[in-house]
This record gives sequence, structure tokens and C-alpha cells, in this order.
Amino acid sequence: MVVVVDRLGAGWLGPYGNTWIDTPGFNRLASQSLMFETALSDSVDLSSYYRSVWFGQHAFAQSLDDQDSLCGLLASTAVETHLLTDSQQLAGSPSVSEFDRLTEIPVTSIDTNVETMGDTQLARLFATAADAVLDSQEPFCLWVHAAGLSGAWDAPLELREQFAEDDDPAAPGFVEAPERRLDHGFDPDWLLGIQHACAGQVVLLDACMEVLVDAIDASRAAENSLLIVTSPRGFPLGEHHRVGACDHALFGELIQIPLFCRFPEGKSASVRERGLIQPASLYDTLADWFDVLPRPASHWASSFLLPSEESASFRDRGFSVATGYQAVRTPGWFLCTAREDEHKLFVKPDDRWEVNDVASRREDVVELLLEVLHDARGKRHGEPLGELAQVLVDGPE
Repeated sequence: MVVVVDRLGAGWLGPYGNTWIDTPGFNRLASQSLMFETALSDSVDLSSYYRSVWFGQHAFAQSLDDQDSLCGLLASTAVETHLLTDSQQLAGSPSVSEFDRLTEIPVTSIDTNVETMGDTQLARLFATAADAVLDSQEPFCLWVHAAGLSGAWDAPLELREQFAEDDDPAAPGFVEAPERRLDHGFDPDWLLGIQHACAGQVVLLDACMEVLVDAIDASRAAENSLLIVTSPRGFPLGEHHRVGACDHALFGELIQIPLFCRFPEGKSASVRERGLIQPASLYDTLADWFDVLPRPASHWASSFLLPSEESASFRDRGFSVATGYQAVRTPGWFLCTAREDEHKLFVKPDDRWEVNDVASRREDVVELLLEVLHDARGKRHGEPLGELAQVLVDGPE
């Protein structure tokens, strides 16, 4: 089972270091899972993301000739594939037709917050997903895509209000996901209200996740089911003067995503993987899980099922691309570019929130990372990438 929650950035969850939002559902999931500390989306475009996870084609790589889709691989194995979603954008994608079943959750048009969590869009989706788990006949692959934070922010107001201090402004009452580029004179109280509203949605999601995990554990397939929980992209909340989907600047709050992989019988429970991982590896992992993996691993992707010593060499870099932007991450550095002449460089993992741009002081590292980007551009899946310079692995001296 795969659960994809749109616009859920890693930084909003307790297992990734958030200390002001209580997320017991995700805490529990992390304690049972292999958790990837640095999962990076390769594209903030939803269609490109699903090209990666359903076809194994990294957004940076050239297309693979006649590459089988994940559904196509599973079609010959008697595995029923079922997509359940409340995203109209995803439901309208041509690739969706390859699933054996498609369940669309209607989106109710509302202009105010609901009274109870059970009336929210997320709760309706997750309740349907829980029923689908209990009704599924093995073997199956159930894919749940939630519009998440790109959909209605309709959680009850008290979920937002719990985060406000006595002297904070009243929690804002809105349901449409905010989108705004901040100028230097923006109202900090407005941004604080947006952050509290987002936190309320995360609390709602966490409760829904607990319900779904309980349903999985109560199902017939509990003892031999793989559960993957992730997101295609995050939701900026003012970190770099951006709120929501106002542009595609590839900072960490947009491209660093959560990724949990829960194996049967507690295998790899509470293990944290520090290697860089990207969405195309979901394709390899699921194909490997169902024993239909059609190719060897490469720098673009590697199955989570590989022993860590075999996969380490595949996880020393990550690439992201969007219109007008591209980025590369190595163990020691993160470079994001806008056009060809605007570069921002950050030390990793120390500068977690990408506050201190050191591009002007480490032009040598900028040049090396630009060469890594150039080397990766247009590579096919099987083509090797060049070895990283040691400074890109170790970071600053």
C-alpha cells in the first residue's frame, strides 16, 4: 500500500524534528518503519512526479524506451491495482487508466471550516481507504493519493486555535490553500495565522493516518503487507518569502519530503537511512517487492529492499528540476539555481533551513556542483554518473 499526501513537507512532522506540532500517528509510523531522513522530490510538477514513481523515470533523465509502467508490470502477476484519490488533476491523468480500479472521492465545495474532523475531505478519503484495505483480496497494490495541503484546509477551527498564544491574533477562518510571494513589508501576524492553519491540517492528517494504520493492522493482509507513506512536494510557509505554490524555487521546504517504509514483521523498524533517495526508487521498490523488477539499480533509483551496503553508492546525490530552476544535493552541500546566473549554496546538513547562502565564498564548490548537474542532464537510466569530488561528500573543512 502506498499513501501519497500532496504538499506535506518533512519539516512538519515530529519524526523529522518538528517540536511544536504533536504527531503521534507519524511518530508511531516512524517507530515501525525504515525512515529516509533526506528524501528529495525530483520535480514539483505532479505529472513529472508520477512519471518517476509509476514509470521509474527521473525528471532529470532522458525517457526510457518502452519502459513498462508499474501497473503494466503487475498486470502479469495477478496483482490487483487500485487507485483511490480525491485529486481531480491526478484522476484525469492518462496513466491512471492502467489501474484495474479507480475510486474517486468527490470533493465538496465549501467556504468555511467544518465542525468535526470526520466531516473533512481528508477524513472521507482516509475512511474510504481504510474500507478498501479491509475489502482487498491478496495480492493487491492499493495506491492512495490525497490532495492534502493542496486541497481544502477545512479542519475544525479549534485545531488551529490550539497553537495560538494569548497575545496572538485570532485563528483565521479560510479553507482555500494560501498562495503568495511575500514582500519585505508583509504582516507577520498574517503569516503566523497561516502557519497555525497549516499546523491544524497536519494534526488532522495525523489522526487520519492513525485510523488507516489501525485498519491495515486489522486486515487479513497485515502480516505480509508493505506500507509506504510519502509526498510529492512540500508547502512553503514563508521560509524564503514564499507561501504555497506561488513559484517553483527549489528550496528544502518545497522538495524535502517525508518517506516511511514499513515492512512486515517489524523489519528495519526505527531505522533511519541517511542516504539521499528520490521518487523513482518507489518504482524499483514496488517492482522488487512483487518480484517483477525489470532492470538493475542505477544512480537514478534503487530499491529500498537492497541491503544498505549495496545501495550506498546509489544515494550520494539528488537532483530536482522545475521551470526556470534546478538543484543538486550531495551529502555536504545543496545548490539551487535560478536561470543560469543565479546560484545559492548551502552547507549540509548543518544549514537545515537554508538560511546562510555561501555561494560567493565557495565559488569552487559552486563550479563543481554545476559540473555534476551538467553531467547528470540527459543521462539515460543505465549510464553511469561521474564520481563526486571528496569536498562534495565531506562538506567544508
